Order: sequence, then C-alpha cells, then structure tokens
Amino acid sequence: MAQVRCPYCHEYIDQAAYPAHEARNLAARPDGQQTEYATLPEEDREQGELAGLPKVYVHRKCGVATGMLEEIIRSYLMNPFLYTADATFCCGCGKHVPNRECVWTETGEDLQTYTDKLRAAMPETSPKGCLAASLIIGLVMSGAIAAAALG
Repeated sequence: MAQVRCPYCHEYIDQAAYPAHEARNLAARPDGQQTEYATLPEEDREQGELAGLPKVYVHRKCGVATGMLEEIIRSYLMNPFLYTADATFCCGCGKHVPNRECVWTETGEDLQTYTDKLRAAMPETSPKGCLAASLIIGLVMSGAIAAAALG
C-alpha cells in the first residue's frame, strides 16, 4: 500500500488512513489552535541560530501577544511558501487571523510584509505547476476542515 509522509508528525502513513490521521492533526484544541501544525521535517528545517529573529507578535485588533513555535519559524525560514494561507493564530481571539493584522513585537513589522520579503528572497521555494495546484487545493481543504472544526 502506498504511504504518504504526514506534514504534521512526519511519520509515514498508509494513504487510505491519511485523511483520518490528518483530521486528528487539524482538530481544534480547547484554546482554538489546531492539534498540530504543518512543518518541515526536522532535518529540512533551518538549523542556524535564531537570535535576532522575531518570535512574538501582537494582534493589533485585540492587543494580545502570541509566541510562534520554533519548529514553525525554522520551517518558514527554509520555505516561506509553506504557509500560503497567510494567517496566524491569535491567542487573544482564539482563532486564525490575517498576517497583516499582526506585528512582530521585536521589529514592529507586520507578519505579511515580513513573509513577503522572505518569499521575494527565496522564489525557488515557490511551488510550481501541478505541485502548486496540489498544495493550494490541499491547504484549502485543510482550512475548510479546520474551519468546520472551529465552526
């Protein structure tokens, strides 16, 4: 049976069992966050020092600060196109909000501008052709599942 590597836990899962496995990862926790978030496998993440990089952001609408997980930071540094939904979780609102509504506490720059700069510097990581379509469809479906779970 064919297997796929889960972008959440990075284990290899039988393709037929993957939809249920993914649904468990996308399930909402009591605080509103997904159980797990997609990341690159540890060996593919940024391995360098994170000193000086922003790690905490504030949602301008509610004023609450949220810290970003290191594995997410290390993943988007290697592939800034990994999170194409251009949204992030707000601990104050208990839901995902647009990157433009959040600013890094360390720099004052909004997360969307920061992400756009990373993407411009690494266009080679942008998904192309059928891979791009598959990624977009997968992310839309994941978002729909997460929205239904939060709904």
